[in-house]
Amino acid sequence: MAQLSHFSSDDDATAVIAALERDGGAIVAGMLPADAVTAIVEELGPALAATASGSRDPDPKWQVFHGAATKRFTGLAVRSRAFVDHALLQPLLLATADALLLPHGSDYWLNTGQVMAIGPGEPAQVLHRDEGNWPEARRPGVELTISAMFALSDFTIENGATIVYPGSHLVDAAASRSDDGVDLDDPAYAVMPAGSGLIYTGKVLHGAGHNASAEWRYGLHVSFVVGWLRPEEASPLMVERALAMELPTRARELLGWSSYYSRGGGRTWLVDFEDAALLFE
Repeated sequence: MAQLSHFSSDDDATAVIAALERDGGAIVAGMLPADAVTAIVEELGPALAATASGSRDPDPKWQVFHGAATKRFTGLAVRSRAFVDHALLQPLLLATADALLLPHGSDYWLNTGQVMAIGPGEPAQVLHRDEGNWPEARRPGVELTISAMFALSDFTIENGATIVYPGSHLVDAAASRSDDGVDLDDPAYAVMPAGSGLIYTGKVLHGAGHNASAEWRYGLHVSFVVGWLRPEEASPLMVERALAMELPTRARELLGWSSYYSRGGGRTWLVDFEDAALLFE
């Protein structure tokens, strides 16, 4: 069984970034304090209870990908201030995003923040690379997205801990969906206690594991994407201006309430041809 490197949230970001560059993923203990986990779970509880398992998309591909026994929902910044303060603005996650995304764009924003609750009996998810959301943009050596899967409950092999193939981010999958060169018989499992996080790149092959237990596995996915790409989640359609005004400036920027300045190019995501951040002055 392959292994990922383990770190503490107090460790220097340089070591975590080196592990990401080498393996494509790393596990960090204590990314969310215990009281933050409790607050996030409590604040998101009503949305979890109201969310049905499976996908409402009629395309069988997405039904299989989402899983019939998995609950997913977004809009977490609307539903939980603890999510904003502790997950969206998690310092080590932002440091890794700075290191891996800023070489390829002047800024980045939230791709998606979503709960992924995997029910008993759910088969293993289809293996995938997150950068596959943008096939027109992915290139060898260019990171488009960086993610963290926060454990809101303990992750075990039995209940579907995320499966990662270390080194698969170095296999060029830009031209096709082929995974030639990846040893699919040697996965690593993100076994970790609640509050820990799996940080991984958009190029690494991964997927949720099979939940062979009788319990639910609760995960919180946060990912960022370079600012010149459209994200998976339409955050500004959910986070209204009045709520955004109450949030820290960096949170507003990550949620799409600011404009993007291309290096050597123009400005995009403007309001009356001015920076959207001026809405809050």
